[in-house]
Amino acid sequence: MSIDVTYRLAREGDLSAMRLVQSTALYDLLVTRGGRDPSAVPITDEPSTEMRHLIRTDPKLSWVALEDGRPIGFSVGFVREELWFLADLFVLPEAQGKGVGAELIKRCLAGGIERGARVRAVMSSNDSSARVLYIRAGMAPRFPMMTMQGPARRLIDLPASSGKIRRVEPTKGSIRKLGDVDEAIWGRRRDPEHRFWLDEYKFNCLAIGNRSGGIDGYAYYSSVASRPPWNCEPRRIGPIAARIAPHQLSLLRAIGDAFGPDATDIVEIGIPGINMTAMSALLDVGFKIDHVGQFMASRAFGKFDRYVPSGGTLF
Repeated sequence: MSIDVTYRLAREGDLSAMRLVQSTALYDLLVTRGGRDPSAVPITDEPSTEMRHLIRTDPKLSWVALEDGRPIGFSVGFVREELWFLADLFVLPEAQGKGVGAELIKRCLAGGIERGARVRAVMSSNDSSARVLYIRAGMAPRFPMMTMQGPARRLIDLPASSGKIRRVEPTKGSIRKLGDVDEAIWGRRRDPEHRFWLDEYKFNCLAIGNRSGGIDGYAYYSSVASRPPWNCEPRRIGPIAARIAPHQLSLLRAIGDAFGPDATDIVEIGIPGINMTAMSALLDVGFKIDHVGQFMASRAFGKFDRYVPSGGTLF
């Protein structure tokens, strides 16, 4: 490792530089090495609202690496009960292979252990070098993550719900009920993320109610009113969580109904490879697999046959 590399906790003032590191590293991975269309991976310094959210909720789990005062890498993580999740890890291409990424993981993980985390997890790209770092940090591959895309109107071809589906408002009571579903599916609550998705990110949330007044499942999706980048296409679907796996299809159908039969919107959704209910149904209505990542964890947890992540950062 270069003796000029120093590390410190990230601050909100670093967000533009962090986003530039992230987009530059993604461009190298997906365009330079992966051959994807450059227009799909713009290099930008527009601050990430998800990173800002985590710097605020988990300030001791966000780190930046600097070489001669210039940011060359960063890590961002969060802890929810006993789970530590590595939300982001990016290093500039010219600084990779010098131990920077390993040190950033080490510091982020130490903050998680200090807060009592006993389970480690990350959603990895197809970069083999990154996966080596995650394995060395104690995380093993658990299942592939299928990022799928398709027309929103095709969701109308999924079966309709026999129960009542309603829109969720950002109230304390609603967030408590959403958290009850998380406890059943994830094994832990994540109320800060629900407040973020509803209030700051301006996602829409639909829920299937039950006779006791609770919620049996929920699903988020973006629209033109959402915060960038999800106010543009492809629209984002996720997270989705359901106590019963088929409820996922009812929620997806309700999202299709919300877009309408004449919608031209393209939507994107990340499906765990073990979630055959959602993955098979989406393939049947014409969705395509765009790319494949890997979910990695120190041990198995959760019921991912009935869960769809929000993305790689907040999962």
